[in-house]
Amino acid sequence: MNLRPHIVAMLQRALLVASYNVNRLIRRRLSRDPISWVVGPDECASMVLQLSGAIPGSYSVNFTEEFVYATNYDYRFRTSVGSRWRWAERIIAGPLLLGRLMNQAAGFIYVGATGFLLTGLDEREFEFSYLARKAVPIVCYWCGSDIRSIKLMHQLEKETGMPNISTYMGERGPIFESVAWDDSKRAIAAVASRYATAMFSNTVDHLSYLTKGTEPFLYFLSDEPLPNSAKFDDVSHLVVVHATTSPVIKGTPLVRAAVAQLRDEGYEFEYVELIGVTNAVVKKELARAHIALNQFYGFSPAVFGVEALAAGCVVMMSSDESVETDLPKDSNDCWVVTKHHQVYGNLKRLLDDPTQLAAIAGRGRRWAERYAMRSGAASILLPTLDAVLSGAYVAPEVRR
Repeated sequence: MNLRPHIVAMLQRALLVASYNVNRLIRRRLSRDPISWVVGPDECASMVLQLSGAIPGSYSVNFTEEFVYATNYDYRFRTSVGSRWRWAERIIAGPLLLGRLMNQAAGFIYVGATGFLLTGLDEREFEFSYLARKAVPIVCYWCGSDIRSIKLMHQLEKETGMPNISTYMGERGPIFESVAWDDSKRAIAAVASRYATAMFSNTVDHLSYLTKGTEPFLYFLSDEPLPNSAKFDDVSHLVVVHATTSPVIKGTPLVRAAVAQLRDEGYEFEYVELIGVTNAVVKKELARAHIALNQFYGFSPAVFGVEALAAGCVVMMSSDESVETDLPKDSNDCWVVTKHHQVYGNLKRLLDDPTQLAAIAGRGRRWAERYAMRSGAASILLPTLDAVLSGAYVAPEVRR
């Protein structure tokens, strides 16, 4: 048996207890600004940034080293990847920071499945139980692969006959199809269901072992003025953009095949494919794009999808309110619902009649303004968080 993880876990737990108690004494003597909610500790598709920006008085924590969303957080772990000191700092900084923040914050919002302590042994059991013993509320915000069960998604595919985001997960690595991987998702769900007061997720797209009902997943794009439809005044040179961080499971091969076939048939348009670029580059391309090709196995828009809607693009994606019932009513009118086998046909129809693009893009832009911008989504989120703090929150029943 490898004792090192157990030794590290014991060290971190001791540091957390010591940090909490020391900061509790310091708090009585020093005046510190209170924190409404701590949001973190690892970034997932900008959700830590988006959530903290929507919650007054919050404190954002990002232990993830990544360049896509190069934005300042209240606490950001900054050690070069591969450094011998990285884990040493992570082992020590995580529990010390958690102990301090527990003495300042009203509650914690955990984005994803990681923790301030390393979670490999107990999937946050000790961390969550310690917060619970100190009467610190926990909210979980699930983004997809952090909670989604590949096994359950395969069962869904058999029931519906529709490929989904798990269909080709095995091509990313055999671990995703293993019993151990599914067991970890089951354990993560069990701990969260036991200790979290409220959770946000997509019931179908993030199909999981959670035994507590969840609130619909919300996006929180910054409240910048949305573009008008001026780019559709001239549709003689159409720009089509596709961006992803996971090409296989998002349908990039389908997109490439459709683009190649249309070009062989004489269609002229500019195709821009973005993989491994910063979010700033993605937004720059969306600003001039007419059509955005999102994902074709998922049932919810994801961040790129809502960014494309907000940028005034006609969005093609497999997101479907008849499948993902957490989506607002009439969502399907705001984008072009496109199953995996419809990418070529739907793109061809849009290229054949560019005069329809502005109207579709307008509906999508209004959907983003209502459901995905910070002010609109915060009006849904903040009352839920207030109910958690007051003890009045009642979780919805488990649905599927």
